[in-house]
Amino acid sequence: MKKIVMSLGGSVMVPGNDDVGYLAGLADLVLSRRDEARFVIVTGGGRTARDYIDMGRRLGMDEASLDGLGISVTRVNARLLIGALKGYSYPVPFGTLEEGLLSVRTHGLTVGGGTHPGHTTDTVSALIAEMWGADLFVNLTAVPGAFTSDPKKNPDARRLDRLTTEELLELVSRTDKKAGSHSVMDPLAAQIIHRAGIDTAILDGRDLDALGRCLSGEPFDGTVVTTKGEGT
Repeated sequence: MKKIVMSLGGSVMVPGNDDVGYLAGLADLVLSRRDEARFVIVTGGGRTARDYIDMGRRLGMDEASLDGLGISVTRVNARLLIGALKGYSYPVPFGTLEEGLLSVRTHGLTVGGGTHPGHTTDTVSALIAEMWGADLFVNLTAVPGAFTSDPKKNPDARRLDRLTTEELLELVSRTDKKAGSHSVMDPLAAQIIHRAGIDTAILDGRDLDALGRCLSGEPFDGTVVTTKGEGT
């Protein structure tokens, strides 16, 4: 069976736009692949985490404590997705990388959030993908792939349909590393993907058709990241 790790951004999960319908559809899609793949899904904190982190920063909290605040929100989101999975997943969010690896072996499907301060949920996902020997890492973002710059801020941003892991690492290398920062992928996660040589897909997490095609190994609307071959 294929081993698939999905990093599900909090801004994709609960942006306030038919979130219940989206989560039900995502759960149905994942469950429909249970006979052919095992899944680890790591949820981000999204807008809620950023709001709490902003308030904590204004209250004078240090960055490690702010990370802990964000981690708490990611685990709330993980519980929400576990609820959508109708009892088929490990019943609680895993709290460590080791628990994530053990729980996917026993249940075939497990969901978690952040693990400890200093690691984004992208990094948690990449570390589990490396330790587990995943066949595919899927980064579900709020935009349809990796772009030359933020397409929500720059209308001239160009999507990069194919990248090497080295090119992805260069693209994200200037990301802010403070708690609550956001980009198409955390630089440390990109570095782990590069060193582990894991095939990666970056796509709009709300586009369940694209996700379904990606999981089936078909061409999809998004960015394919490979360890070698032609990039941009």
